[in-house]
Amino acid sequence: MTVPLVLAMGLGVGNAVDAIEGFGILSMASICPIISVMLTGLWIRWKVNRKQRYYDQAPKHASTQGKPA
Repeated sequence: MTVPLVLAMGLGVGNAVDAIEGFGILSMASICPIISVMLTGLWIRWKVNRKQRYYDQAPKHASTQGKPA
């Protein structure tokens, strides 16, 4: 639903400032939502992998270390 609204607004602004063609607006309105979803997925995967590496490097029995048996 966002793409048609962004496209219509972009073409309207392009006509107001005498832009020659609207292909750049069309391509950005179509591609940017896809790229933003892909980048969000990559960012989440990076954060999960970073947290997993942190927990893998942590001592396994940190709560029992240092306490007398």
